[in-house]
Amino acid sequence: QIKLYFSRTGELILTNTDNIFFEQQTGFHLNLQILADDFADNVSDVSVFCREDPLTLDGLRIYQPNKLLRHNFLYLVFSRELSEDFAKHENCAFAVLDSGDLSCFSDTCRILLIKGTLSFSEVFNQLQQTFEKYYTWSSQLQLALGNVNPLDEMLEASLNIFHNPVFAHDTNFYILSSPRHVDGMSEWVHDKRTERLIAPLSLIQDFKLDSEYQQTLTTKGAQIYSAEMRGYRILYMNLWVNGKYQGRLCVDELQTELLPGHFFALEYLGSFIELCIKRHNLFQISMGNDARQFFIDYLSGSITELQTITDQIQYLNWNRHDRYLLLRMETQQQDDRMHSSIATLGHIEAQIPEGLAFMYQQGIVVIVNLSFNHSSASDVISSLAIIIRESLFKIGVSSEMQDFLHIPQGYTQAVAALRLGKKSQSMIWCYRFDDYLLEYILSQSSHQISPELLVSSRLDALINYDRENKTELYRTLQVYLEHERNSLQTAKTLFIHRSSLVYRLERIQKITKIDLDNPRNRLLLQICFLLIQEKEPASD
Repeated sequence: QIKLYFSRTGELILTNTDNIFFEQQTGFHLNLQILADDFADNVSDVSVFCREDPLTLDGLRIYQPNKLLRHNFLYLVFSRELSEDFAKHENCAFAVLDSGDLSCFSDTCRILLIKGTLSFSEVFNQLQQTFEKYYTWSSQLQLALGNVNPLDEMLEASLNIFHNPVFAHDTNFYILSSPRHVDGMSEWVHDKRTERLIAPLSLIQDFKLDSEYQQTLTTKGAQIYSAEMRGYRILYMNLWVNGKYQGRLCVDELQTELLPGHFFALEYLGSFIELCIKRHNLFQISMGNDARQFFIDYLSGSITELQTITDQIQYLNWNRHDRYLLLRMETQQQDDRMHSSIATLGHIEAQIPEGLAFMYQQGIVVIVNLSFNHSSASDVISSLAIIIRESLFKIGVSSEMQDFLHIPQGYTQAVAALRLGKKSQSMIWCYRFDDYLLEYILSQSSHQISPELLVSSRLDALINYDRENKTELYRTLQVYLEHERNSLQTAKTLFIHRSSLVYRLERIQKITKIDLDNPRNRLLLQICFLLIQEKEPASD
């Protein structure tokens, strides 16, 4: 079906019903500031006088006395033609040539005062060209909405507006479009996994540590990012859809000076890109946002139907009984700056041949299919070493699983490994669940019965004896069992003589009345030591 309608300029537009959103997207209206900016190269003295300068102007007219004026046109007039009659023209816009007394205008009027050597026809042509330039640009943006690759066409058309490189990236810092690269710009990195361009990891880390950048993540509308970090200013606009941050549109101030009118133009361009996000899902990368949402729902228990899970396995081109690994990553100092962590996801996936990284419960979760590239847990951890070191991450690693249905339990393992590893006060950055299996079993056993009631009362007797007599019998027994009753190693660890150790063991035997030659008694005591350690607060 074909639909016909008239644009704001009276032009007849034809479009099919699939593209009727053209009609909803209005053209770009100008204000005096935008017109003044375009005179910057030709006239040295251009001034704007008005209380407010809204975007309402659609075209240019030559002022004619006794003619009804329209509020959406700019009227060109010589200063010598000004008279008290102009006081009746309220809420109108005028371009005045040469200096003159502007007091004859109503307070509600907007005045563009143009001084210099340009003739009337030169000024008229200059203003008309500005209107035509922005009208052409607006039309190009509207036509691009219906094309397969709208973003490239929109940003290419916008180069003539900003006279600086323009680019857009998503929440993961993948480059959605960058039609012009000039000296001084960042060099994008090719991600072999997704076959896309992405900002270098070093740049992302710089942004994560920059307080000014963190403040920009919540802004609305066109804003300026200072030159302090990059060496040049960046005009940017965050892209929001349904209240969610989707990425950013940027103009690097590398070729010409950014002007006030560029703020209005960037917001107009941004509105088209936000519309593209809704219609074309431009920001769906690598396995897709749907896959990430599936895993979030799967881990949270929202998805339990076997058919839904099977469909997702097929979508990923995985097999149910492949080998899987779950990772849980957290920064050493958790905070609310989640967007900066989101930027790391693309680089994590770039290092893993077949894996998916996403934000979940204030941290990063990585699901890896080890069968895809015949890799091991050690291979995965090694590949992420640089990212983890530079981003100050701690990581919990699950056991290797052989069933996709066990992935939620694998996440539980990774979380437990990270918690127990941090609690152990170990200086390493990677904690494997297999290394903390006994501690995990003990922590689970104390859910129904408190650790105090699980610990042998005989150890309590030692603790009380040490407290009253300022001795170290409890510590002595613990070290003695850790060294498998090796007296020499125990004495060296405690920095005491072997005869002192013999005396202490005799006291321990008398107080506890425990037969240490019985292997079951020794195992029970070691478990009790771990339970007491489990009660101690975790260290950050």
